[in-house]
Amino acid sequence: MNDHKVPSNHVVLYVKAGWDGVSYGACPFCQRFYMVLDLKAKAGSLTYDIITVNMARPLPEFKKFASKLPVLKHGDEVVMDSDEIMQYIDDNFPVPDLRYDNAEAHSACLDIFSKFSFYIKNVSHTAEYLNKELITIDRFLERSGTKYLCGDHITHLDCLMLPKLQHIRVAAKAFKDFDIPNYLPSLWRYLATAYSNDTFRKTCPSDQEIVHHWSEKKETTPLPEAKKKFYMLESDPVFTLSIPQLNGQ
Repeated sequence: MNDHKVPSNHVVLYVKAGWDGVSYGACPFCQRFYMVLDLKAKAGSLTYDIITVNMARPLPEFKKFASKLPVLKHGDEVVMDSDEIMQYIDDNFPVPDLRYDNAEAHSACLDIFSKFSFYIKNVSHTAEYLNKELITIDRFLERSGTKYLCGDHITHLDCLMLPKLQHIRVAAKAFKDFDIPNYLPSLWRYLATAYSNDTFRKTCPSDQEIVHHWSEKKETTPLPEAKKKFYMLESDPVFTLSIPQLNGQ
């Protein structure tokens, strides 16, 4: 019998493994909760472990209680639904308060990831609709004048959106040679704020893992030959965490 007692404030987050089946992979939904746990841990609300799972060969003990990722485990409690994970963390570890009540911010972000997915998977053949959504977020941030989407402090909405924006930035460039336009200064300032946040930097997957994540989806255009060497998984990890010279600045 194991007498080792796990602290009541200790949680485990199971996330997608990387290309080698062991390292940290690129899943924006996993990074979302990795960010949340790290922010809660910094405030002293909890301690946590991150365990990577290769869903092609999940460990038997994982298969006993879960069938998808991400998964939160707290003692005997297992939570798989994303909304329920967020609610569970907020109910049990309320500090810092990451909740938000900003319908306009929420609305501005609503469609961008689906438009990106359509573009990367060739449902949309141009970046027109993705661009419109990027402009919508930029204009909202310009009006709000805040560091983050709902104010000057990070919230659940930022933990949801920043991983997605990083996937958009890296994957659209790799597969479509698409860059987030330089004429969106408020959006770039928002990304710069994220890149200076140590929680975001700590939880951000490498460019190679992001490209691998989208390469696995059968609808995605194959990576151009000229770029395969640059995104080689065996090479040293690359992290795109800088912003370009902006138009007019």
